Amino acid sequence: MAQTISLLGATYPDVPQVVLPKQGGGTATFTDVTDTTATAADVLSTAYFYTAAGVRTQGTNSGGGGTDRLVLLQTTSLGSLSTSSTSAADTGKTVSVSSIDAYDLLIVETSVDTVVNNRHTCTVALVFLTANTTVETKNGYSIAAAKLNMRISSSAVTTTRVSTNAYGIYPNSASLSNGGISMPMYYRYASTQTGTINGTYTARVYGIKLIDLIGG
Repeated sequence: MAQTISLLGATYPDVPQVVLPKQGGGTATFTDVTDTTATAADVLSTAYFYTAAGVRTQGTNSGGGGTDRLVLLQTTSLGSLSTSSTSAADTGKTVSVSSIDAYDLLIVETSVDTVVNNRHTCTVALVFLTANTTVETKNGYSIAAAKLNMRISSSAVTTTRVSTNAYGIYPNSASLSNGGISMPMYYRYASTQTGTINGTYTARVYGIKLIDLIGG
């Protein structure tokens, strides 16, 4: 933004910036910032900017760009779960999210709160949402076949496994209704890695808009 400046009886139109000499040498630059449109939410919390009123302000955004790319939608306590079976079985627990239409991808992360045997710690599954007619109404889903499963050994060595044979605690299927999704949770012990599933677990569902990822 440029301003009209009056100085010593003279008028200077369209001045965007003024550079003045400083006492002792050097110059000081003063720039008009009245066209600033940024808000604190648009700027990283580690950075500062000047508002349109010229006020030095610290940003409040923790991720950059002003867009919350990963949004926590639901937290569900699954309680105590224990299995040493290598066959998939229903835990009897269901994770439900009431509003998913705004998102294209869900991340379902199941992690341990209290572990009994220091083994199974976390499972991550991806749920892709689709729509046949409009992007506003999600009426289909696809749960990624491969699941990321993490364990920790008795000697505190962490191991991970990604497999199309689902292991750990994960959504096995889903149903969509009224803009929401319900996912029955299953569990399966991986005999190829040491340690049974035994502990108290919580499932968290995060939503992602793909346009936010594309936009950077």
